Amino acid sequence: MYRIKDIVLLLVVFSSMVAGVAWPAETRFLGAYLSWILMGLLFLAFLKVFPPTIWETLRRYPIKLAMLILAKLIVLPCIIYLPVAKLIPAYALGVLLLAGVSTGLSASFFAGLVGASIPLVLAMTVVTTLLLPVTLPLIVKVLIGRELHFDLVGLAGLLAAMIFVPFLTSWLFRRVSPKLSDWVEEHSYPISLVLFAAMNLGAFGLYAPFLRAHQAQVVFAVLVGFGLAAFLASTGMILFRSSPPPERIAAAGALGWINNVLIIVLGSYFNDPLTSVMAALYLIPYYVLIIPLSHLIRTLRHRRDIGNLQHHY
Repeated sequence: MYRIKDIVLLLVVFSSMVAGVAWPAETRFLGAYLSWILMGLLFLAFLKVFPPTIWETLRRYPIKLAMLILAKLIVLPCIIYLPVAKLIPAYALGVLLLAGVSTGLSASFFAGLVGASIPLVLAMTVVTTLLLPVTLPLIVKVLIGRELHFDLVGLAGLLAAMIFVPFLTSWLFRRVSPKLSDWVEEHSYPISLVLFAAMNLGAFGLYAPFLRAHQAQVVFAVLVGFGLAAFLASTGMILFRSSPPPERIAAAGALGWINNVLIIVLGSYFNDPLTSVMAALYLIPYYVLIIPLSHLIRTLRHRRDIGNLQHHY
């Protein structure tokens, strides 16, 4: 059974994608504000979760989180790159970058939407984002033999700002105006819908000419994105297979909901439009992932409840 919130979200995001392709001249200007939109989504997440909760999550799952971080940034990109480079080399760079990028800044919103652990996903977002300037150039250099020719210090500063600006803003907002903060937190869902629509309009407006001119590549890139999302999310489920349902689904989401918007930007440094387009198209499996994860968490909770009853009797 689909929930109303899931249906509304999917209607908003997919209609905004179509609008971006249909009216690129009017929407592509929003592409310049993608980083700010993501920071807005992370700001809303920090309003819901206090910093001590994130620290407590790191202390509660030190080994499992270390494994999840290592898998996200190093192991899984290496595993998936080799077969993709052999079978579909044109898509190998895009798959490598998407597999090795950090957990998305909007991932905590989706974690809350499906009932997963927001602190665990938020912890993954913070840690993997701060480590990314070291790990991503490393795996690209080792696997492809290419340098990321851009300012790594500048990238590190940008990513740090994308984490700490929303964090500090949410903290100050909560201290200065707690009532308004509570109101924004209560209405975070419709606010998030507006931000998602703006992000999609900007991203798809930027690449509308390519999407129209290369329809076969677009369809194949979407299929590759779905395969990647399934692989990443399934790995998270396996790594946290002994954890309670909210943490297990959070691990799946932390690997599947990635910072693909950053790869849209990095694709331009490689002069590889297909990589940027793949990153934009990954938004489709990104959003669709809420459906299986919503179903899985309800199924896991139902099985746990039945098991608890059988154990009781």
